[in-house]
Amino acid sequence: MIISPPFLSQPNVPVYDEQCVRDVMPGGIVGSGAFPVSQAMAWHGGIHIHATNADEPVRAIADGTVIFSRTAGNARYDGQDNSTGCVVIRHKTEIGADGTTPVEVVFYSVYQHLRRLDPALPAVNQPVYRKDRLGSAGSIHGQVNRIHLEIIAGDADTLKLVGRSRGDLGTAQDGRSTVVFGRIYVLVPSGSAFYAAQPTGATLPAAAGTTTEELVVALDYNAGNATFSTYKPSGGDPLFTLPAETGAEYSLYTEANARHARHTAGSSPSGWYELLRFGRNLGSDPLPADAPHWRKAGAPGHPNGVWLDLNGAGTRKFSDGDMPHWAGWKLVDDDTQDDNSQCNSAMIDAMLAPPAQTVPQAVSPPNLTSPPVPAAQSPETAQTTPEQKATSRKQNLCKPAVQESLARTICKFPTEWAKREVRSRWEWTRKRGNPYMPYPLEDEADFTEMADFAQKLCFWEELPEEDQTRLTKKHWHFHPREFIIHFKKCGWLSVKEMAQCFPRDLKHLTGSQFSSHNFGWTDAEAQSTAWSVHFNKSNRKYGLDQQQRLVHYFAQVIPETGYMRLMKESDSKDGSYLKGKAYYPYYGRGLIQLTWAANYQKYGQFRAFRTTEVSPATYHEAGWNVDTLLVTSNSNYNAANCADSAGCYIAGYAGMVGKMDAGISVEDCIAVSRCVNGNVAVQNINGLDGRLQSVLVIRDVLLDLPAEATSEIMRFTWRRNSQQEATGKLNKQGKPVKAFIARLWDLEISLAKQRPR
Repeated sequence: MIISPPFLSQPNVPVYDEQCVRDVMPGGIVGSGAFPVSQAMAWHGGIHIHATNADEPVRAIADGTVIFSRTAGNARYDGQDNSTGCVVIRHKTEIGADGTTPVEVVFYSVYQHLRRLDPALPAVNQPVYRKDRLGSAGSIHGQVNRIHLEIIAGDADTLKLVGRSRGDLGTAQDGRSTVVFGRIYVLVPSGSAFYAAQPTGATLPAAAGTTTEELVVALDYNAGNATFSTYKPSGGDPLFTLPAETGAEYSLYTEANARHARHTAGSSPSGWYELLRFGRNLGSDPLPADAPHWRKAGAPGHPNGVWLDLNGAGTRKFSDGDMPHWAGWKLVDDDTQDDNSQCNSAMIDAMLAPPAQTVPQAVSPPNLTSPPVPAAQSPETAQTTPEQKATSRKQNLCKPAVQESLARTICKFPTEWAKREVRSRWEWTRKRGNPYMPYPLEDEADFTEMADFAQKLCFWEELPEEDQTRLTKKHWHFHPREFIIHFKKCGWLSVKEMAQCFPRDLKHLTGSQFSSHNFGWTDAEAQSTAWSVHFNKSNRKYGLDQQQRLVHYFAQVIPETGYMRLMKESDSKDGSYLKGKAYYPYYGRGLIQLTWAANYQKYGQFRAFRTTEVSPATYHEAGWNVDTLLVTSNSNYNAANCADSAGCYIAGYAGMVGKMDAGISVEDCIAVSRCVNGNVAVQNINGLDGRLQSVLVIRDVLLDLPAEATSEIMRFTWRRNSQQEATGKLNKQGKPVKAFIARLWDLEISLAKQRPR
């Protein structure tokens, strides 16, 4: 899933982190578009957010299909202007895979109160793409440059998105292995031993103590570092967060090999790598069932950290893909009284209730026989009137901490956009005795004015029948900001998202001129269909599913494999070209063309490959059958290993991921290209023209920068001819020396989008 905010107003920010998303969509305030309830305790399915100015376009948050649009208009209500333009998009994407079957999900985004629709907005039933302009923000109750954004899903899709349909996350077994992203969480049972220093031998030293309660240890890899936080399973702020372990992610490959060296029986570095990355082994490479996963984390009484085995007996592993309750996620589905718009949820009510107060117990005289005062009591024990209760709820509703808690509720309630049901849905506002309403709409004229206005915003009856069936009128609502922040961590590309990353038009140096080469949608979609699951699983394993890293990685894969079509290095018809290479038979294979015997040996040891070969002498140095386990030909290859070998190469190349994290400039791309194609002079990097162009194209697909230009001038230094040229020098044998000669290029790069035509 690729997703971004509806406003991309942060200049020159390639990837919107959590703070950036919060900055551009802080969410409505109580009484003016907050989620999921208003001050009147009416359900509110989205948030009101504002554009920085009237010219800031509202953009699609993800790829999808327009299923409804309403031309922008204006409606007056209560003496204030309200824009009525609206767009509804169905998003179909993927967030993981069950084996080789993608986990496909559908959700919807609703953009209300648009002042105008963009002239280029696609018609209903036509595709729209992330970051495409939908229109301009309008007015909400007289406040200008505002929109209402809503994200909703039906029962079946919410189950896929969240991993459960109600209650807290079950902890009797590990979380989902099909959908894994973001933070890793390990539930450590009470009574687990901990140590003052990391145990390294087969025999454990004396424990420093044992945990006295269940703990959740969270592992967060970010920008190459690792941070460990400790929580209570019930949730709340972390009990402890240790200082970040600088460079810990960059050294995962080295650490996995070191741990394997200490536990070689039934083991592989690859298995250890997954343990360190995910807290468990998601793949098939060997790892002892009792492999210790020593990590330093805070524990009660030990704020500076102790060493815990996060793979010890009774531990359970999860990720953000499970949306755990200790991270604040709550499914609210207990408003079953009726189908109106009033919130009658006991869960929401409990979140708004005043906290219990601790009351010190008085020392009683010996002859006092009255019962003792309870240790804790609610402030509401003396507040018996509905008005007093409403006052306390409204006060708490306005507290930032409460709003943050409510933002991670996923609430099921009826849509407010069904035109024929407006009056019945809001009939409760006419009744006296509701202390949350500032005044009841008893007057028929007032109620009719409100109902007529609400009907002008409705669209439910005009949605395609398949979407009404998929959602049903009572469906799940997500806080849009939190949904976007959360799923930006999921770097899994759907087939169609991946297809867009194949550049449509590239220019390749032929002689001393550049000529254009086209790769159309049909070919791109076919390659994505064949590769997406293997590609995504490898990216997830090696941390290459982060937006900027993926730009660099994909830009290397395109020229290395000829758009993922060539899994072995090209040869002459008679085979003499490759046989003449010093590295034969270890010529290039896989998505990053693995070359030379030492690299094949390194990869075979990482995966613990040991095979009986048909021709033992052929791959004796590698120690495994390169043909059967990697590539025999361009039509006979192991796709999973072709992707994994590329990820492993990147993880094992010291400093390469750090270069990917540094930026996406020409210089950054050249630095990454040197890691793949040799640490050589710039003119000697093969295929650099394709690598540099691909970065620009894939940047526009994967990053959060607005991408509306159709071309861009790129200045770079490379060879001036595709063939080596005479240098005017002689070698020791007196023969002319040829070489690539560098020159500066200013090349216009096509940024044409890879789309169906």
